[in-house]
Amino acid sequence: MVKDKEKFISEIDLNKSSVACSPCQEECKKVNERVNKRKMSEIKAEEVPHILKVFDF
Repeated sequence: MVKDKEKFISEIDLNKSSVACSPCQEECKKVNERVNKRKMSEIKAEEVPHILKVFDF
């Protein structure tokens, strides 16, 4: 039974997944909130590290 699970897990290609895992999805939401529908030209250089910092605990 364990070998079946290992085989199933190894067959998943996360690069082709259309659904993000829960932690990644939450971080994407945070990045979207930080950008707040602004154009790239409106984002200040000093904001970029904060915007792109993921998994900020």
